[in-house]
Amino acid sequence: MMREYRRGTRLISANAWILVFAGLLTAQSLDRTVQALIIAERAFSKLSEEKGMKEAFLTYLADDSIVFRPNPVPGKKVYEVSPDDSPAVLTWEPAYVEAAIDGDLGYTTGPYVLRDKSQPGDDPRYGHYVSVWQKQPGGLWKVVLDAGISHPQPGLKPKEVMTRKEVGRPKRLIKVDKFAELDNLLQAEAEFSAKAGTAGLAAAYRAFAETDVRFYRDGSLPEMGIDFVPETTAKNPNRLSWAPMDGDVSRWGTLGPDLTHDPGAVFSYLRIWRKNSEGKWKIALDLAVPVPSEKAEK
Repeated sequence: MMREYRRGTRLISANAWILVFAGLLTAQSLDRTVQALIIAERAFSKLSEEKGMKEAFLTYLADDSIVFRPNPVPGKKVYEVSPDDSPAVLTWEPAYVEAAIDGDLGYTTGPYVLRDKSQPGDDPRYGHYVSVWQKQPGGLWKVVLDAGISHPQPGLKPKEVMTRKEVGRPKRLIKVDKFAELDNLLQAEAEFSAKAGTAGLAAAYRAFAETDVRFYRDGSLPEMGIDFVPETTAKNPNRLSWAPMDGDVSRWGTLGPDLTHDPGAVFSYLRIWRKNSEGKWKIALDLAVPVPSEKAEK
């Protein structure tokens, strides 16, 4: 799980991991899946605290996982070569969990704390993470994508883990042709990109985001609500451009990740999309991690 992030100011184009969310779980299934994700996330953090980040991430990352460093890179490879004796101690706590109606894909988010045990007098580093989890063939949950932001103030430790309570679900829920549904996903992304290119990002978010969209930007605590379109996004005159690289959807077509990349990117993006009761894709979460220019060229 990549929790160390860099800062930047320009917004021109982006790497993006698009996670598409559709109609959420029924109450009973929601409880089972959400509780499983909470248990897995807390066990992940506990292992990181007790045995170190390397062992924890190699245990909980899926073989094909992606982490932001700050470009999206294969997660397992990052931690396989990391030192065994790192002084960094990383802990975190889920504050919000959401899952697809399929019960095979979900995400968690909350505050993290990074301390250096070799420098006990130093101030810790704070931030918020977003982890995308997928149920594996054997039934275990593994992290398939991990990203996050850093900020100077500690996030409040959640008293309870929240999830989406009052939700709509698609009027028709049937198994889908995964390739056809992936095309639908890419079309929604293309329309969002086109809107951003012609009307600007602020207008694009207002057209394609949920009213309770969550925005994650480096340097500040997450904000929730369409009125909190990040100031740098709303005022920036540049236009965003990107192109899909890879993707997948769940077996009911309710959830699907889409990895997007532009070689000239100065941000890596994680966007989580949710399909509403009318079958339209809406952005539920939008996270941006700055990419230094030398890394954006790679």
